Amino acid sequence: MATASRNNWFLLLPAALCFIAPAARGQKAARVTVSGFVQDARTGEKLLGAAVYVAGGQTGTATNAAGFYSLTLAPQDSLTLTASYLGYQRATVTLAGRQTTAQSFALTADNQLQDVQVTGQVDAPLERRVEMSTLQIPVSQLRQLPALLGEPDVLRAFQLMPGVQSGREGSGALYVRGGSPDQNLTLLDDVPIYYVSHIGGFLSMFDANAISDVRLLKGGFPARYGGRLSSVLDVRLKEGNKQRLSGNAGLGVLATHFSLEGPLPNGKTTFLVSARRGNLDLFSRVASRLSSGGNSVVGYSFYDASLKVSHQLTARDQVFAAVYLGGDRLFLTQKPQTIANPKGDFRYQGESNLRYGNALGSVRWNRQFSPRLFGNVTLAATRFRYENGQSYHSEDDSPAQRSEDSEALFASGVQDVQVKADFDYYPSPAHQIRFGATAVHHVFTPGVNSFTTSSNTAAVDTAFGSRRVAAREGVVYAEDEIRLTTRLSANVGLRAVAYSVNGQTFGGVQPRVLATYLVGEHTALKASFSTMQQYLHLLSNNGAGLPTDLWVPATARIAPERARQVAVGVAHTVAAWGVEISVEAFQKSLRDLIEFREDATFYNSSQDWQDKVVTGGRGQVQGLELLVQKKTGRLTGWVGYTLARNERQFNQLNGGQWYPYKFDRRHDASVVLIYQLRPRITLSATWVYGTGNALTLAEANYNVVEQSYGQELPSNVAKDRYFYQEAELYGAKNSFRMRAYHRLDIGATFTKTVRHGERIWRVGAYNAYSRNNPYYIYYSLDAAQQKQLYQLSLFPILPAISYERSF
Repeated sequence: MATASRNNWFLLLPAALCFIAPAARGQKAARVTVSGFVQDARTGEKLLGAAVYVAGGQTGTATNAAGFYSLTLAPQDSLTLTASYLGYQRATVTLAGRQTTAQSFALTADNQLQDVQVTGQVDAPLERRVEMSTLQIPVSQLRQLPALLGEPDVLRAFQLMPGVQSGREGSGALYVRGGSPDQNLTLLDDVPIYYVSHIGGFLSMFDANAISDVRLLKGGFPARYGGRLSSVLDVRLKEGNKQRLSGNAGLGVLATHFSLEGPLPNGKTTFLVSARRGNLDLFSRVASRLSSGGNSVVGYSFYDASLKVSHQLTARDQVFAAVYLGGDRLFLTQKPQTIANPKGDFRYQGESNLRYGNALGSVRWNRQFSPRLFGNVTLAATRFRYENGQSYHSEDDSPAQRSEDSEALFASGVQDVQVKADFDYYPSPAHQIRFGATAVHHVFTPGVNSFTTSSNTAAVDTAFGSRRVAAREGVVYAEDEIRLTTRLSANVGLRAVAYSVNGQTFGGVQPRVLATYLVGEHTALKASFSTMQQYLHLLSNNGAGLPTDLWVPATARIAPERARQVAVGVAHTVAAWGVEISVEAFQKSLRDLIEFREDATFYNSSQDWQDKVVTGGRGQVQGLELLVQKKTGRLTGWVGYTLARNERQFNQLNGGQWYPYKFDRRHDASVVLIYQLRPRITLSATWVYGTGNALTLAEANYNVVEQSYGQELPSNVAKDRYFYQEAELYGAKNSFRMRAYHRLDIGATFTKTVRHGERIWRVGAYNAYSRNNPYYIYYSLDAAQQKQLYQLSLFPILPAISYERSF
């Protein structure tokens, strides 16, 4: 829906007061509240999503994003509470049950090898959490998985889960339930990040040493999330060790990293600092010098740096400040070259630089307003910048003494400033109400070319391309996680958005419903319905491995993207084996998608980007997902399988007919095994299989008769003769399939306790049986000058080794 209103987006913000006022009022009923935090006993790190429940497992809740919980109960003589979290020993406390009490829990990590016996009562509160299509991988488990060149990676771990694909060989991008990477909302401490990969997509920007929690939502989105169509990747940085100074340093083929965390002397402040730098340029510099005889240097480097400071103002107030900086650089430097000439030597040199990266800064304030009301206010700025530049210098020794300096630069990017407030209110065990508001100011730079040249005779300085575009976004939301009966729970919410750009305002209300019904003690039936809207688009040059992407806003000509998803599923726990089984079926419909026109030129900034795209696209995705997980014992891991169909339709493409999306995969499977061989030795293996990607290839070729009309032709062809030119005949779009993709990765982790810490060696192999998986397919002529189809493979078997030292 669009209106002509220019500034009414901010009128949504006062609506937040409608939620805050009634939530802040205390209830006069005779009830008591127990509230507090759940945290790691060794580091003091808050544990998100930990279960806190009353003895018997019939009443419980889960901690929020700040590790806070609240339970309001009827008065009783005594009250026994238990807190539990995967990978930690449970903690139980008995309290007086006739007064409001503050009670926090410190859980100890459970590193024992024996199986943990899980009972129905323990699992009951976890099953009652109204949650669906949500994946979580503990960071400790993520670090044990085999990794490309030995560097643990968050995004690659989630690619091993059902409903999530990698797209192509080596890529760390996430294609979630048929969507594209730009349809994933990536949050770092509640702040959006626009580009999440290094090395052209082979590695994510998230340093595993700086992360405390990460989870991926594929569907059943609560109302507090929005702005993208396909998924939410919620990443949380560590707050810093509250007990002692600790750190970690490591060296691998791909990167070198360092992190340090701990408390400051005042006892109320903690910090975390982490840094990671790519090592590839250390090899490429040497190799390029040798191959060019010292005439040129080629390098590729990347870095990540995070800083987070936490300060406890009062017993109820805590403030956080966080900064993230990350970037990539691909460069080519040519040393001065000289061409001898009788009239004077000619000297020249050039340099090319490709840079891109993110910058983020945020300040956040948490306050426990009452035992039942918890609030969080955030002020943040985030930016993504892409630059591709070349410079050139030349001079000669002729009498004219000519010289020239020139520079060319292509730049694009997006930056945001946002303020948001989020609240959690716990009126009773049957209700957990969340509500809040967000205001964002976006600035888009779709693509600008600048060119400067100067010589001893003239100078030119010009810039052309798309001008900067500002947009404003206002959001309010409210959701209630409600327990309707002893077996039926639901999360019902609404999200209202107004988005204003160039005098055009888009708006809408997005309903969300998620329900869970318990069947017995170990089985839950689940269903969800959600609508999503996306007010920005990503135009990608899909043929390139580097982020030649343009972030652009919805406009009067380019409508916002929309999606609707319905999912049903069943989850079952086999308590005696510590195994969880889930099956989900989903249907997603997409509307108002856009794509580059087939003849569009990415770098042609003299053309309006709106003229480069086709609009009004539709998508349909249906799928069935199976996940079997074993979370306890010496052998842990999972098996995942996805059966899906993913199609697109544009009136301007493929004759208006539906066609398979390029990353449509009918079958996608993964097996992940982690085995604790000895207390200090862990073995791991992953195997993946996927139907080949869809692409369009010529089905035949033929000769086209043309007349020269005086054109320049070879000397043996008469100027008035006809000649033949080869043309290709294409069938339906994406009607060809690459070969199936499959790969085995193996790894081993060796840990040894040394003085003041641990020493960790990781060894492994990527693509252990060296499968030649297709990365790119093309036509070329063979020795007999016959056209043949050839395949380019990217990675053979790649061994990996890394060393890490913690203290």
